[in-house]
Amino acid sequence: MQEGERMGGSKPLRQECQQREGTNRLHPERRKEIVPTTDKRPEPPLLVQSDDLCLALWNETCDMLQSMRFLVAEDRQVLEAYVLNYRELLVCADEMRQQGATAETLTGSKSTGAAQNWSKFMALHLKLLNELGLTPSARAKLAPPESRSKNENNSVGKLIKKLGGG
Repeated sequence: MQEGERMGGSKPLRQECQQREGTNRLHPERRKEIVPTTDKRPEPPLLVQSDDLCLALWNETCDMLQSMRFLVAEDRQVLEAYVLNYRELLVCADEMRQQGATAETLTGSKSTGAAQNWSKFMALHLKLLNELGLTPSARAKLAPPESRSKNENNSVGKLIKKLGGG
């Protein structure tokens, strides 16, 4: 395969786009059933409800997915994993900011536990962003609140300040 060539052809269109463009008009039996989105947000699990930051992240993510018309009731477990992972990612970032990413040892320096955990949580975070169908513009909305806006009006930003991150 030559450099720059793609395998597998073009990326498939969303179901709504396929239906609007009449992709399967000649073979209606090939048409897939559209997964219904919902305006009702799923109830957060008890683990998410017990933590203010997790609950704020849950609500913010559900709002974003609803505005993009991507919220599906079956995504509850993925949402839970995303929110809990994102919370731990923010906690690791805060710990690294306070204590640093490296620690001195007898033989030199090595990454701290927070730095090692942060890289694992970040890898999982990126996978979960893909799984939820969040776009690059949606990722910008989920950026840390300090870089998103100068005024800390949202609940996630206030909770991060409470954690000591701002």
